Amino acid sequence: MWGFPAYAEVDNNPLKPIDTSSPRATLQGFIEFTNKAYGEGFGLINTYIDSSELYLTAAEIAALKDVRHYQKSAERALNLSELPPATVDETSRRLMVQLKEVLDRIDIPAMESIPDTQMMAKSEFKYWVIPNTEIRIQRVEKGSRTGEYLFTVDTVERLPEFYAKVKKLPYKTNAAVGWYDFVTYSPTGVALVLHNIVPPRWLLTAPDKQPARATFLDQPAWRWLGIVIVLGAGFIFVRLCFCLSHYWRSRADSSEQWADLLRPLSLVIVTPITALILGEVLRISSGVYVVFTLSFWTLFYLALTWTVWVAGGAIATSVIAQEHLLTGSINSQLIRLVLRLITFILAIAILVAGADRIGLPAYSVLAGLGVGGLAVALAAQQTIANLIGSLIIMVEKPFSVGDSIKLSGTEGVVESVGFRSTRIRTSYNSLVTIPSSQVVNSTVDNMALRDYRQIKIDLGLTYDTPIEKIKDFVDGIKHILETHPDTRKDNFQVFFYQFGSHSLDILVDFFLKVPARMDELTERQRIFLDILRLAEILEVEFAFPTQTLHIADLHSLPASVQQTPDIL
Repeated sequence: MWGFPAYAEVDNNPLKPIDTSSPRATLQGFIEFTNKAYGEGFGLINTYIDSSELYLTAAEIAALKDVRHYQKSAERALNLSELPPATVDETSRRLMVQLKEVLDRIDIPAMESIPDTQMMAKSEFKYWVIPNTEIRIQRVEKGSRTGEYLFTVDTVERLPEFYAKVKKLPYKTNAAVGWYDFVTYSPTGVALVLHNIVPPRWLLTAPDKQPARATFLDQPAWRWLGIVIVLGAGFIFVRLCFCLSHYWRSRADSSEQWADLLRPLSLVIVTPITALILGEVLRISSGVYVVFTLSFWTLFYLALTWTVWVAGGAIATSVIAQEHLLTGSINSQLIRLVLRLITFILAIAILVAGADRIGLPAYSVLAGLGVGGLAVALAAQQTIANLIGSLIIMVEKPFSVGDSIKLSGTEGVVESVGFRSTRIRTSYNSLVTIPSSQVVNSTVDNMALRDYRQIKIDLGLTYDTPIEKIKDFVDGIKHILETHPDTRKDNFQVFFYQFGSHSLDILVDFFLKVPARMDELTERQRIFLDILRLAEILEVEFAFPTQTLHIADLHSLPASVQQTPDIL
């Protein structure tokens, strides 16, 4: 069915690399390895097709897979450094075969006339061009393959052009006849995958028949059918995962974050598998391969970034729920912030790795992120200041959710601490939002952290209160404070300390050890009622704010004062 050439003997050592020490070694090694790959591969396929066997044997399948070693070795003669890593495998195989097809149709000088290592060492120019062509072998000056002689990047890029120009020329003796057409249009990948289910001969001979041989965008009809099936199956799988995620969210509110994770995860699973099937099984080629492969790998890394971001939120929610923390508490916000920071770093790393895989230099991506980050930082200085302020609050914890504080003229209970601001519920039930940068730069009076709450009042008795009753009243208040379970016994003051404008003033200054504001009000009321009972028992009256106006008898004044001026 297919003829194949005699080939130079190549060592069967599977680890032996191609020699690229000179233009002669590179060209000779490329021809030897491609001849070996073509000869063994096509020879085995010819033998199988000419036989009566329906299926390939295990030994034949293993031999076909081993042929890939010779192809890989030949591909290493090409400088593929400018190709996106995501497209290297299939593109390098296609370019290697195209170069072989070109070399099998043009005149090549005798190997003895091609520069070897010694000749190149003496040469001023470190490259060699096949006569009457633009196919160049040149020394690599940088990178991991420095010092090797490879077919140049420009040559590799133009191989499809070179092949298009020479494909109608006749083959030379012992050429790899029809190799490119076979690997491009025959379903060899599908045949290998389904070799235990569908007889390979049925698939390998199908491209010779119409309409299977008809092409669109250089892809045969059978391959377009396969592309539609693969893309359809992938879309159905992703759609089912999205529906399952929606169903999961509606059934369990506590696991919404984990349900959301199913959406990006479905893309993470589908995209690389689809790219692998299209490239390694269907073996789509040319521009169609590049577009599909780069698109799917771009989608994969974006979905992976999405997955990491959603997973960070889900983990934070689970940790907060497991620790029974308040949703708006500082500890909860700190957990969220730390996990967001971790996921942000991971997301940047994933995007950089993804950009490198699809052919965007990592340093360009990092530079772009740096410039973009600087622009964002300049445009959002206040937002960043608030974010840093929130981080300081979360680390230093000057207050917690539920604490009663005084801050910037505002007094109330802390309701939440976010990434940008702190919210305080005032005593008249309004909600005050204060930017975190302002909180950090202000004096915070955290009344919830008091071990004791001070109560200081003045009790005014009427001026006609007897001295003994004043003394008994003071001693009675002291007794109330000494016997109360929640007062501080070593620090309270009860004294008759001044003559007021309308009363005899008694200072009552003491501390209550209570955990919250409501407890303080309750115990304060209890003590005040006891003081009122004491005043009632002792018949002590509290003074009202009053003023007495004394009017003197006019006739008792001096004569000079009694005279009044004439009124004109």
